[in-house]
Amino acid sequence: MGLLDTGKLQIFTAIAQEGSFTRAAERLSLTQPTVSQQLASLEKMLGTPLVIRQPRGVKLTEAGETLLGYAERILGLNQEAIEKTLETAEQAKRSIRLGVGHTLAIYLLPNLLKQLRQRQPDVEIRILAGNTGDLLEAATNEQVELALVGSPAAHPQLEITPFMEDELIVIAPPDDPWVELPGVTLDDLRRRTLITRENGSALHASVRELVGADYLGSSQVIILEETEAIKRSVEAKLGIALIQGIAAQQELDRGTLRKVPLKKKIIKRSYNIARKRNRELSPVGEVLQAILIEE
Repeated sequence: MGLLDTGKLQIFTAIAQEGSFTRAAERLSLTQPTVSQQLASLEKMLGTPLVIRQPRGVKLTEAGETLLGYAERILGLNQEAIEKTLETAEQAKRSIRLGVGHTLAIYLLPNLLKQLRQRQPDVEIRILAGNTGDLLEAATNEQVELALVGSPAAHPQLEITPFMEDELIVIAPPDDPWVELPGVTLDDLRRRTLITRENGSALHASVRELVGADYLGSSQVIILEETEAIKRSVEAKLGIALIQGIAAQQELDRGTLRKVPLKKKIIKRSYNIARKRNRELSPVGEVLQAILIEE
């Protein structure tokens, strides 16, 4: 025996509720022969009569009474499934899953979300914060629609679009002897305790490019997983750090940290939008990308 056809169940339910083939046909905008034919097909499938024709309308058989309860529930669930599916699809048009690097989550995201809310007040945003490597993987697996990450950022399955440029700067406590110098060299850096981010972060990759992997693996380096922790550690005179300019601006303005000139062209870093190649953006994704590129 096959599955019950919801169209036939709808016709049967209309007959039962209206008590008449004619009124059921009118209610469903069908012809009476079509209604009769579909009921007969349902009865044949189940192998039992469902209604008894009477001079004034119809009466359900015991089997018909049993089926009616199930039919009403099935049709109700069918309608609920349609409504919930459409509701979810509509909600998806107003939502986005966004991956954001730790630094950008602190120093860029609040203003970005404010601008997005101004353009789309009812938007639903789900944020995944992580380091660049993890977020690129999340974008590849479509766990996030867009990932905002620092450079270097590359992946064969992703489209990478720069939206902002920054530079790495050397920071030290305000009373550190280095702040009075006209500049320091990379060799000077290697003789100090350096505080930086964990492997897998874009900052770690940029610092490694400057000072070398051997030095980063030495006991002179302190690895922390949060940019805020790096700044607090420098303020506590645990060492110096190479850090994104955007991340240190507030402390530089307050004077709790000082910038030390580096006698080498500092690494310029771009911040990028990463998305799956050939994936069509949601309406919210389009707006968010436009805001970032406009800025």
